[in-house]
Amino acid sequence: MAKPVVAHRSVSGAAQTMMRVLVAVVALAGIATACSATPTVPIASDSPVVDAPQPDLIGPIRLVGSQFVDGAGRTVIIHGLNSVEKSPPFLSEITPTRLGGADLDRITLDGFNGIRLGVWPAAVVPSPGVVDHDYVDRVREVVDRLADRGLWVLLDFHQDVFWGMPSWATTPAAAALSPDPPAGLDIGWAAAYASPRSTQQWDDWWANVPTAPGSPLGMVDAYAQGVAAVAARHVDAPNVIGVEVINEPYPGSALLACGLGGCPQLDTAATHVNTIVTTAVRAVAPDMPVWWTPQALFPVYSDTTMARPGPTGGAAGLSFHTYCAYTDGGEPTSPPPALSTICGGVFEQAFDRAENLARRWQGPALLTEFGASASPLNVTAPVRLADERLLSWFHWASGRYPEAVESQIVRPSAQATAGIPLSQQFDSTTGTYRFTFRPDPAVQAPTSIVIPGRVYPTGYVATVTGGTIISAEDSGRLLVEANNLDDDVEITVRRR
Repeated sequence: MAKPVVAHRSVSGAAQTMMRVLVAVVALAGIATACSATPTVPIASDSPVVDAPQPDLIGPIRLVGSQFVDGAGRTVIIHGLNSVEKSPPFLSEITPTRLGGADLDRITLDGFNGIRLGVWPAAVVPSPGVVDHDYVDRVREVVDRLADRGLWVLLDFHQDVFWGMPSWATTPAAAALSPDPPAGLDIGWAAAYASPRSTQQWDDWWANVPTAPGSPLGMVDAYAQGVAAVAARHVDAPNVIGVEVINEPYPGSALLACGLGGCPQLDTAATHVNTIVTTAVRAVAPDMPVWWTPQALFPVYSDTTMARPGPTGGAAGLSFHTYCAYTDGGEPTSPPPALSTICGGVFEQAFDRAENLARRWQGPALLTEFGASASPLNVTAPVRLADERLLSWFHWASGRYPEAVESQIVRPSAQATAGIPLSQQFDSTTGTYRFTFRPDPAVQAPTSIVIPGRVYPTGYVATVTGGTIISAEDSGRLLVEANNLDDDVEITVRRR
């Protein structure tokens, strides 16, 4: 779907109302599918490709312009997975059924190098001004275990329809309102976003209302204390790429305005809210990257006028999601050509908006959710666009997927480049992968490309122009050094 059509003055009032309802329904439907469950299909691999003996993670990450740069000075591209636990213990712990044992083996062998780890705000700040440091310590334990496996971690403060937010962030006035969505809005659980209670909760959030009558502490201020506590606990964690302020913040009563042409007043409020949290983080972790997310309709259903993140110091980036409501859910088969064309436009526009905003902010854009669907289109288009634009991503969610989906997200990737990546392309049908980069003489570590065995069941053949392969044959991590620092290096990998 292209950008929702804005009602012009010549359109009748009834038509305008219908268009507003349509925008709200489509937007909420997209949010609903974003956190749905994904079917699981175990897939075995007897490939001769073997993983490298050591993880290739050299921290800490720095944000330099639009790039991630690791401790060796290499440009990093992350292909990761979400892992969010929405029930007790509200953390994806390292256990055999979650992020331990065979599951972590699969994640790394399949070439993923990052986890967007859900952090539960209600568990971090159970009362205003009170931080549960035991929970924060458990988060750190998981982060350390993921570092041992060579995985970068984004700490995602997660909520859905205010589930996950502390109870004190709901005022008595909001709690007295109905949690039921408008009649006829039958799009699944996310319809509750449009309920009177949810609308008031989010209006209160954007206004930073007091945590209690007469209290000088606003709910965003108290929330920021929790984010800062988590940041402080991870200030020396070499694999943490930052804290994400909040997952999919809902526009509240500004929903229709955001979807029908823009909501600058809400954008101003969002800038203020994110600045409050960023300031708290900067006070305890000056170099910790902070990731901002505009209101949840961005970038699929609306654009934003949010200002560049502040305050000065440290680094900030843009977290964005992209879904096409027309094919979310669905079956593990390709949709009709017409829907493919429509959704292709949706994704293209979303990437354009995200990159344009990140460019204005002078920071990187990071795709933190996509593909919560059995339909392969919801991964094929985003990963192709991400490759073309050399963007990092986290697929929703941690686990195994239908073959039609997993065959797209399990792919070769230049995880750490000793220079500037110029182009990256992968043909999942033939298994042909091409990568070009410009060497940086200041970087001593080799360029590291992950080669998942699942993609190359009989092994692979790699050829390099302008460089030398220094890894073993059929290594799961193809290591390349440039021969002449004045020439671009071109790498091609094909199935044997």
